[in-house]
Amino acid sequence: MERVIRAIALVDLDDTLFQTLRKCPADVSVDRLTPLGFAKDGSPLSYATPRQMGMLEWLSETTHLVPVTARSLDALRRARIPFRAAVCAHGGVILDEAGEIDGKWQAVMETEARRHHDVLADLRDAIGAQAAERGVPINVRVLGEGDLPLYTIAKHADADADALFEVVDAAVPDLPAGWTDHRNGNNVALMPPHLGKRFAVAYILPALRARFPDAPVIGIGDSRTDAPFMGLCDFAMMPTSSQLAGTMFDAR
Repeated sequence: MERVIRAIALVDLDDTLFQTLRKCPADVSVDRLTPLGFAKDGSPLSYATPRQMGMLEWLSETTHLVPVTARSLDALRRARIPFRAAVCAHGGVILDEAGEIDGKWQAVMETEARRHHDVLADLRDAIGAQAAERGVPINVRVLGEGDLPLYTIAKHADADADALFEVVDAAVPDLPAGWTDHRNGNNVALMPPHLGKRFAVAYILPALRARFPDAPVIGIGDSRTDAPFMGLCDFAMMPTSSQLAGTMFDAR
């Protein structure tokens, strides 16, 4: 029987449909977790709880599922999530329905990236210098896809988020106008004005609505930087233990 699409689901992945073992609920035993995200060597990195698996199965069976993720294209392809089209790299890369990189969007990103390349490198160097001065083990680099630089990212080698944030705040007291400081766990991404999931979602939504004109669009995410793309949708969902939910109500 042909699957009936009930909705379009634009879904963040990490900390929404799965998370690292460290972030999994303490009341769910390891043997009940399902690995969904994997390292390049094939070892599991991210896990879904039974309830998250139930959500994923429901979405897979009833919606046109489009991941909208901060993951790189390579990391997305190492996630066991059913998809063809996708938004990845914080909106820097779009895959079309054939699973190919959208050339028009790529051209836009390349034009913008050339304008911000030097600032991305300056931010990287400032955070690196501050980390070295304080003796804090932070990995900082400019990430992108291929030769396309997209954003500067910093992570603490020992997952000490407080120490990481202190270094970043000291190194970058003020971001340039229009830039985004995305923090979620042991991760700080500094993104130029053209980069963001909401821009990529705004680009793909017209074609999706034309293809499924009566299907409601559901945006699902966990972080404050997911809220703008979720706001473009007809409905929004979030995990109640998420960063985004924490800004709205006490979920404890």
